[in-house]
This record gives sequence, structure tokens and C-alpha cells, in this order.
Amino acid sequence: MFMRQLILLIFILAGYPGKSLLSQQNMAKNPTDMPLRIEIPANSVNETYRIIPCGTNGLILFFRSQEVADAARTNWYFTCYDTNFQQIWVKCVPLFNDQDFRFHQITKDTAALLFVSTGKLKNTENKFEMLRIVPNNGTLILNTGILETGAVVDAFGIQKNRAWLGINTKDQAGKILNVELKQGVNKAFPLGNGSQISVLWMSPDTSSNSVSAIVNRTVTKKNVEYYFVRYDTNGLIKHEALIGTQNEERSLTQVKVASTSPTAELLLGTYGQGVTNSSSKNRQIGETTGFFSSQVKTGIQKSISFYNFLELKNAHSIVGEEDIINLKKKALKKKKTLSEYSLDFSVVLHDLIFLHDEYILTAELYSPQYHTESFTDFDFYGRPYTNSYSVFDGYRFFNTIVAGFDTEGKLLWDNNMEIRNLVSSDLSPNVVVYPNGNELVLCYISDGKIGSKIIQTSKVVEKLDFSPLDKLYPDDKIISETKGILNHWYANYFLSFGYQEIKNIALETNNKRLVFYFSKLRFDN
Repeated sequence: MFMRQLILLIFILAGYPGKSLLSQQNMAKNPTDMPLRIEIPANSVNETYRIIPCGTNGLILFFRSQEVADAARTNWYFTCYDTNFQQIWVKCVPLFNDQDFRFHQITKDTAALLFVSTGKLKNTENKFEMLRIVPNNGTLILNTGILETGAVVDAFGIQKNRAWLGINTKDQAGKILNVELKQGVNKAFPLGNGSQISVLWMSPDTSSNSVSAIVNRTVTKKNVEYYFVRYDTNGLIKHEALIGTQNEERSLTQVKVASTSPTAELLLGTYGQGVTNSSSKNRQIGETTGFFSSQVKTGIQKSISFYNFLELKNAHSIVGEEDIINLKKKALKKKKTLSEYSLDFSVVLHDLIFLHDEYILTAELYSPQYHTESFTDFDFYGRPYTNSYSVFDGYRFFNTIVAGFDTEGKLLWDNNMEIRNLVSSDLSPNVVVYPNGNELVLCYISDGKIGSKIIQTSKVVEKLDFSPLDKLYPDDKIISETKGILNHWYANYFLSFGYQEIKNIALETNNKRLVFYFSKLRFDN
């Protein structure tokens, strides 16, 4: 049994002897046996409730209402709760009808949320709105702008009084939009020369009014160039480095960047075998072969290394040892190396974690999931026949790879965790990687349970184990869970939230309910 697991607070109060990984806790002034959990009745899982954790400043719950502000706008409601789930304030903000939430970033005391046009409404401008929220005093500031038709925001960041939007447009050169927030002045500039150029990654520099980006330029159908570029607020290139891949058949699919010194950067990410032209629609990530690392110093690439997933120490935990043996035999027969083969995974990449002089890179593996539906129809002569079609269920996540690199990009270790029964409607990270001393806690939510594993580099400290989430009432039974999310909140506290269908035959009324819930969890070492 997993020693540090999710247990109910009532067990802790009763003197439960074991340790706990994530325990729900009632932090109210008059504690009871009820968990610290809030439920909001929902009509369907397609409602728009979302939560942004804001550290010790609490959390922001927001959703699109059915209220019409005017012909062009719909009211969105934003509610701030403190860390004990006490409501602090509620605000209403009218946003354009054709907009939905896309990105957010948390700074010291402000949450910045970006809303963009979905393109579902015809004859509407491609507008974006940026809402900055100060949780402590309920200040809300809205900036609005217009993008070119067909432009898609693929990167977003805030630094001091400026916002940066990385924009890609099909068959056109990508751009970066710089927004001076106080004056509301928007200035767009191209990524570089040529029409087939797009942004893969972007982040504002914390020490200056500039932004760093990874851009790719399609030279020919079989040749794509990658650059690490730093721009000032006017789009002037201050610093540019060509990132060679050593092989035209390799493409960089996703990239994360860390500054290791004032004049050096470490690029970590994933690569694929064969060229991937991301300028058409950057958000659809290409198939991935493995990890890569590259070191850039004073604007020059000093090294680049590639690590095929098949060659990782824990590869057998991802694809099965027998499959790897068969691939090795095939490679030997054709006088090739294992690195020339690819499993072509689809991957969601996490932001980098810096821990104990190492950079931790995490990748979640997934595949689209469909089911077949059939119905009986009749032909012209009245004879029955069966029609079948595929229905998209979502993205099934099935494994997580965690790897540690030194400051020069050398792979030091790798580990992994299986993901079970997790189907998501969007491509966002599901697994939380929580540093705990010399260990890493890997955890996620699925089917009303927390799956968790504890590792120390390549060593497994605690195997994957599952613990049930606490419910509002003892006889509650979770029938289904949709869009479940687990986030680290602050210190050793976490938030879980999502939609749950719950049945409780002990209740005289409302014995079956659909709710959007959120709960507070605590990691006990």
C-alpha cells in the first residue's frame, strides 16, 4: 500500500497511523468532519467554469454566463476565494461574444488572463482581450486589441508593464505583438525575413524590456531552420543564434528555454524524425521521437544532443521490453542503430523545473481516442443495412516521462509514470511534478482518485498508487468525472477541481447530482 497517500481528514483526526500524500483538510475556524470542498450545481460538463490558482492570494473562479451585456458582449463572472475558500469578492466583466479563455500568467500579485476569438462567429473582428486581476483588492483592468484575420495566438507572457503575444498565421510570417499596458499601445513586428516563419516558444526577459523566442523558418520542403532570437520592444533583433539539428530529417517539435547565465541559454525539448512544418497550425504538435538539448553561449550554439525515447533507461516501462528487443533485432538486421527508429509519440511538454543544479523536463504521452457508433438504415428497396462512424472522445494520456539534465544539457537520468483512465478534451499538462526535498512527487487526478508516485532521479521511492478523493457526504458515490484537474497551489497545498456526477441514495432529495467542485488538498511528508 502506498504509504504517503490521499486520506480523509477524518482519518487523521482519528489517529490514522500512516503518512499521507495528499489529504483534504477543512481549514475553517470551526473544523468539522466535512472536507474543505465547494460544489456548484451544473447542467452539463460543457459549462465554462475554470479556476486559476493564485498562490497565497487564493484562487479565481470564473465562467461565461447567459447574461447579455449588449449586442456584442456577454457577461463573465469572476469570484475570488481565499485559501480557506472564503469568498472575498465577485465581479462582472463583459467580454466579446466570440471569445474564450486561452492563456494565463501569475506574477507576484496579479493574474493576467488572455481571451481570444474562437472564429465560430462569422463577420466578426479577430479581437483579443487581456484581463489583469489583483486578487487582494479586487482590481480588474481590461486591455483590448485586434489581430489580423486568421492570426492565432500561440504564446503569451507578461513582464513588468508589457504583454507579449506570439502570433502565427497560415501561409504568412509570424509576428510578436508588444502591448504597453498602461498606455494601451499595441506594436506588432515580424519574427524575421520570409513568409514561412513561425514562433515555437516565447518568453519575456525578466531583467529587461525584451522578449526571447524560438522561431522556425521553412527554407525548402525538406529543410527547416531554427533560431533562438531576442527582440527589443520595437522588434529590433538584439541577439540571434542558429540552432542546427545535425540532420535535415530531424525537426524540433517543442522547445523550452532556461537562462543558465547572463550570456548562456539551455534549450530543452522534443524532436521528431522528418520535417514538421508548424507554420500551418502550430498548436497541432508533430509526432515526437525523443528529447533534445542544446547549449547556446554568446549567441552561438555550442552543442546539441538527441535522446531517442527507445534508448532511455526506462523505455521498457513505456513500450514494453519485448517491443524494444524486436526493434533492436530489426535494427541489427538492417545494419541500423536503434536511434534511427521512432515510436512517434504525441507529447505535451511541461515548463522546466530547476532543482539541485538540474533542469527537470517532463513530457506526457497521449493519443487521440475514438469510439464507433452504428445505426440501422434502409435502402431504396427497404432492406436494412448498418452505417458506422467514428466519434472523437478526446485525448487519452497514458504515460509521463521525467528526465534530468545538467546545466550543459547532458541527460543524467530518466524515469516515468503510467497514467490510467485519463481522457482530456484539451492538450494541457495533467500531471503535477512536485519537488519534495531530494524527491519528486508525480500525481494526477482520474475517476475521482489521485494517482501518485514518488521518485528520486531514476530510483522509484514509492510505486504508483491510487487514493480516493474525499466527498461532501459519506455516502456520496462518484459515477463519473470529467475535466478533472490537479494543480499545485502554494506551499504543500494543492487544488483539485472538475465536473462530477454523484449519486447518494441516503439523501431524500437530490440523490443524483452533477456539480463543478473544487477541493483543497495537503501534502504530508
